[in-house]
Amino acid sequence: MKGRTGGLTAKMSNQNQNRRQQENDQLVRKADQNKISLAEIFMANSQQLGGLEDGKVTKMYFHKFLFMEQVCFAFNLMGLGISVIQYDLEFDEVSDDDNMKDISLWLLWLVFVSSCILVFLTVYRYQAHIEWMKSRKSIAPGDQIWHTDDWLPMLIELAVYCIIPLPFTKGIRVNFYNSIQGMEAYYHVNEILALIMVCRVIYLYRTLLTLTFWYNNRTQRVCNLYACESNYMFVAKSLLRTMPYTALFIALISLICIFGYAVRICEKPLSRNDSTSNNLGLYENALWNIIITVTTVGYGDFYTRTDLGRFVIFIVCVLGIFVVSVMVVTLIESLKVTSLEGHAITVLERVALREKLKHEAALVIILTAKAALGYKNGTLTRKQHHQLIVRLKQTLINFKMTHRQHKTKQDENSLNEEITNQFSLLKNDFKQLMERQSVLISTNNLIYQKLGFENNKSIVNI
Repeated sequence: MKGRTGGLTAKMSNQNQNRRQQENDQLVRKADQNKISLAEIFMANSQQLGGLEDGKVTKMYFHKFLFMEQVCFAFNLMGLGISVIQYDLEFDEVSDDDNMKDISLWLLWLVFVSSCILVFLTVYRYQAHIEWMKSRKSIAPGDQIWHTDDWLPMLIELAVYCIIPLPFTKGIRVNFYNSIQGMEAYYHVNEILALIMVCRVIYLYRTLLTLTFWYNNRTQRVCNLYACESNYMFVAKSLLRTMPYTALFIALISLICIFGYAVRICEKPLSRNDSTSNNLGLYENALWNIIITVTTVGYGDFYTRTDLGRFVIFIVCVLGIFVVSVMVVTLIESLKVTSLEGHAITVLERVALREKLKHEAALVIILTAKAALGYKNGTLTRKQHHQLIVRLKQTLINFKMTHRQHKTKQDENSLNEEITNQFSLLKNDFKQLMERQSVLISTNNLIYQKLGFENNKSIVNI
């Protein structure tokens, strides 16, 4: 009998395993037929596959989006770095050195290829973001990129990535007349394109904000719980609140370096005519110009002389006012006294005034005793007696002022202290009430015992 039972159990176990294997094979074939992702199969058939939670799927989509963000960051940074190197090579116009000309051309092709790859990766990055939003059920499952608010930022980002120095425009010049020098100068077309390419830095900042603690699945859930929007502005506000000095220092240094490079591109063509005076084509001079502009000092030893340079300095002025203002506000907020610190300072001031009040009172007593004894014994002259009375009056005035200051400090935060005192009184009253109730309960128990109700249960204490 036992053998038959064991065989039947083993047979049922094998049948269950075969059934589960068939269900898994059907799921895999279903994925191949419909060409849907494995995560979608998990979400639709979570019970058969061990109950995979939606949170894990959302986390997987978020990591996919984060990976694409980092890949776009790498290609964006690579394109900017190559553009900086190529700018100096094309500006020098080394026509005698064929190797340098070839290197400059190859760098332009590298910028072009990396930008093309970056465009495709950006589209895929936005698609990964849409899938993450679908997994969080923030948008409908059938929504595409053009059904959401991401289509316009994506088009703007793609347009920014497409404006790059090109190998086809190498060596093409744009002449202009500079009224300050009184002569003509020229830009290369690729120099103007490299200046516009600096706008890519915005998306580098976006990636850095994405990699912080304040932009993840948990942040999205908490923000939804409190009905606030978890976006990049929320991340910036969180950083300014938790680490204000570090965030502002990074913003200030990066602003100086980036716009110093932009001013150098705008002003360096004038150095072809005259490189001795007000040469902002040197990077260190451009950095100094940005520093004195951001800090609103403006010595005037270096200044921009081209229209493009003045436009860049105008942007620097606006951003500089914003950064410096935020730094001042942050400094003021960090110097504000908290409520607990205010209580501590008030208590310490009271202690100091109490000590001063004791000292003034003791001095009044001593001077009064001296005046009385001197008047009684006749040891003081009229002049000494007058001086002692004057000093006693001044000490009394100081005593009254100190007493008034001490009373004023006692009146500060009186509302909070009064509430605390009232709670203390209520606590004491409640404690006394409980003690009285315990005494009454004990008295009632004794009365019951004397009346012969020993077997009855006594009243239970509260």
